[in-house]
Amino acid sequence: MSSTPSTRSTPSTSRARVWITAGFLSVALCGCSSLTGSTADGTGGSAGGDNDASSSTSSAADSPDAPEVPATALDLERVCTDGLGYSGMPAYDRTKKTVHPAMLMNNPGDSWSQFEPPAGDFPKGWILGYSGKPADAELVVCVERTKASPTSKKCDMESDDGKPFTVSTYNTSYRLKVVEARTGEELYKYTGEAKSDECPMYIFTSEGEDKDKYYNEVRPKDYRKRVQPFIAP
Repeated sequence: MSSTPSTRSTPSTSRARVWITAGFLSVALCGCSSLTGSTADGTGGSAGGDNDASSSTSSAADSPDAPEVPATALDLERVCTDGLGYSGMPAYDRTKKTVHPAMLMNNPGDSWSQFEPPAGDFPKGWILGYSGKPADAELVVCVERTKASPTSKKCDMESDDGKPFTVSTYNTSYRLKVVEARTGEELYKYTGEAKSDECPMYIFTSEGEDKDKYYNEVRPKDYRKRVQPFIAP
């Protein structure tokens, strides 16, 4: 992914904007920035480091009788949406007082993708990164935007080429689930809201998306304690 960060800010807000020119985004859920890039209707593009749809078919070993495992993180969509696990993934035993690694999946409204939170958002080992193997996950943490509502907040921003523009902000609702990867069993579900009356310091978006809308999103710190009893009991 190539990006062109801007260091300029408008005099009225002292805010900056980062415009991502690649076709996807891999810095979701960081700080005050958007969880994902977003489209005009609030259900925007996806974020993740595993967006090659051509390789997103689930796979087993050469033998058709071998336990099924996900070939890529994209295959874990069915765990979040349909409660269908993979028999070849590690068994989850919450009674074991150890870290149970999870894969974090995000859906801003139209598609699911893997997300690797920035260093420091979760303790090391809790969330498998883009270089990790999806088949090693015991849990899948699913974060899904369910609603977007306009606020009255308008923010003066500046693009990476120095052009000023105005952003309208939106509050969002989200659904959080913790699902057992092997069985697809839902262990925990929570619904919440992400609200803010502040302008964003940066906006991360994808080529072709509406840059004039900013959606407040849930951040890792908002649900870190909610997933801890399952990942690190």
